[in-house]
Amino acid sequence: MGELQTYLPILLAFLPVVPYLVLLILAIRRLHNPEQLTDFLAIFLAIALLLEGVYAVNIMGWTGIAPETFLLITQTGAVMLILMMAQMIRVASIPMVRNWPFWLALGWMVALIVFKNILLVFASWIVFAIWTIFLLQRAIRKAHMPILRNRMTYWVVVLILLLTNDVLLFYLDSWQGNLLRMGAAVALAFVILRSHLPDVRDISRQFLIYLTSAVIIMLVYIGIFWAAQQFLGEFTVISPMLVGAGVAVFISLIFSPLLGTVRSTYNSLFRLEVYDPSQILREYSTSISNILDLEKLSTVAVGLIMEALEINKGLLFLVDPEIGEDKHKIYRLSAIRGAGSMPSGNAVFTEDSSIAKFFLEEREALLQYDVDFAPAFMDAPIRERKWMSGLGIDVYVPIYAKGEWIGLLALGPKGSGLRYTEEDLNLLAAMASQTGVALENARLVENLRKLNDQIREAYAFLDKANHDLASLETTKSNFISIASHELRTPLTVARGYAEMLMEDPSLPEQVRGLVRGIHKSTLRQVEIMDSMFDIAQLDTRTLELHRQDVFLNELVRSAVEELSSSLTEREQELSVDLPQLPAIKADPNTMRKLFHHLFSNAIKFTPNGGKITVTGRQIPPNNRDLPEGGVEVIVSDSGVGVDKGLQEIIFTKFYQPGEQLNRHSTGKTKFKGSGAGLGLALSRGIVDAHGGRLWVESEGHDDEKCPGSDFHIILPLRSQGESKTVRMGSAVKLKL
Repeated sequence: MGELQTYLPILLAFLPVVPYLVLLILAIRRLHNPEQLTDFLAIFLAIALLLEGVYAVNIMGWTGIAPETFLLITQTGAVMLILMMAQMIRVASIPMVRNWPFWLALGWMVALIVFKNILLVFASWIVFAIWTIFLLQRAIRKAHMPILRNRMTYWVVVLILLLTNDVLLFYLDSWQGNLLRMGAAVALAFVILRSHLPDVRDISRQFLIYLTSAVIIMLVYIGIFWAAQQFLGEFTVISPMLVGAGVAVFISLIFSPLLGTVRSTYNSLFRLEVYDPSQILREYSTSISNILDLEKLSTVAVGLIMEALEINKGLLFLVDPEIGEDKHKIYRLSAIRGAGSMPSGNAVFTEDSSIAKFFLEEREALLQYDVDFAPAFMDAPIRERKWMSGLGIDVYVPIYAKGEWIGLLALGPKGSGLRYTEEDLNLLAAMASQTGVALENARLVENLRKLNDQIREAYAFLDKANHDLASLETTKSNFISIASHELRTPLTVARGYAEMLMEDPSLPEQVRGLVRGIHKSTLRQVEIMDSMFDIAQLDTRTLELHRQDVFLNELVRSAVEELSSSLTEREQELSVDLPQLPAIKADPNTMRKLFHHLFSNAIKFTPNGGKITVTGRQIPPNNRDLPEGGVEVIVSDSGVGVDKGLQEIIFTKFYQPGEQLNRHSTGKTKFKGSGAGLGLALSRGIVDAHGGRLWVESEGHDDEKCPGSDFHIILPLRSQGESKTVRMGSAVKLKL
């Protein structure tokens, strides 16, 4: 018992230190960085803890500090605390504010202790107190977010407790308890360590509702008992317990309607909107379900939300994931039409941003207050935070479709000035969920519309290109026709004079050799002009075919004999193995040109010592393209082959493979030497004019392995309606 009496004063003296110590531990556990409120709270609590410890030690008489010095220390500590309070108000009310140098404030406190001037200390406290009050009232006045104004209301309570304690400390020498300072510290820790504080207006409203209801019920209770005593007092048989039971039953019957009436009254006084979430969701879903236009969807959706919650501003953003320049994923936000000023430009959120991670992982509404002040978003890029702060928005609600973040609802403050409640956020989340389906459909339709526009533009471009190509083809055909007509006459004259000179016996042999060269070149030029003339006739469909019975065996043999010198020059072997083929109705001159060009092409693209083979067969009648039957001739070579992708284009006029342009040669037999590019085109045109087909088959192009090519010619025996008399030609076996 004696020991308890000994240690009890010590315990009582140091008991006020415990709350500060507990709060300081909680603040230290929440430290983030020097710009955060928890850091200043820890300093504030450390100073208050130190002052409370000095006070406890002084009470126990363990220091021997003079009363004047102890008073100077406690009052200087009060100046330091009010200065810390001013800085915390700055940080709490201004996003991304810069700190003032703490060592300056510490130096000022040291100077006050060194000077030991009570008046200077009091003057400093007055200045800092006025500055703190000014900062707080400016913060309340400029707080555009209801949640920030609500938090500032708690700061008012903290500042009142702190200033009241300091006033008593300066004016009452007997005031040494600092109980109000402890209350201020507890309230300050509550305000800073909690992310979202209860709404003061809502607490006040609920308190007034229940207080008013209780007062009314009490008056009803008293009134009923008074009336019972006045009117039923002469009836001694009525028990007070029975009256009380009746009163209880009556009050239970009127309590619910009474509470509803009182709540409605105070809701009107506090300008609190009351809505039915299920009805709003039903109307909202019905209104946006069939909208497929993005701008109309944005206007209707944002307008309905603003009308339901009495909001002043709203925007709808599309979210498009992209790959940035650094190969990292980014999310680009582009605004559609909404209520309020449209933001300039698009916002870009990086994948590792805390804001983007919140939307992707938490999938909840985000308040602008949290973006500005919550520690979780302090590491977000300054660019993203400033962009969001500049929108004048209070809450952001993400929109998802098929698990992907596709949109963002950005809503401004309410017209009533109230904050967004949990019921509001839950309703907005449900509306955003319904918006996701409509937004996804609208985006699909918008993408389809853009694709259709692009296809129309592509078709228009193709039509123009086709028109230009047709004009170019017409121009080319006209040029070929004009050139062939204009050049044939002078070439004929040059050929005639050359032949006359060759027959003149008086010419020296040397001159005669020159004339023979001129004559050979003239013949080659005449051959090219004839090909151009035939091509022009095929293009204009004016080629006249003088059909008669033609035996392909004889034509092939004649064409081979014409090219015998070329085969000898290139040391090539050409073998013809044709069976007895029936006569066909065809133009012999054009048929002769057909085989001449095909054989020349085979010679040119077959290396020296190569082999060329001509085979054929008779085709029986069929119901498709040869109702009267036909013949097939195949010209095969062991040449360089044809690329599979070029096996159709080689039959176009003037076609030259890319590598052949540098190998152009007017000679007929040079290996892979390019000519005018008319031989195969003319061959295809002749076959088509006779109602047949010409194509090539090859494994591909290879200059070393030489896979070879097979040119297939199919010709009908005759046109439909002609006589069916068929004569057979003799089989041809020729080897050169």
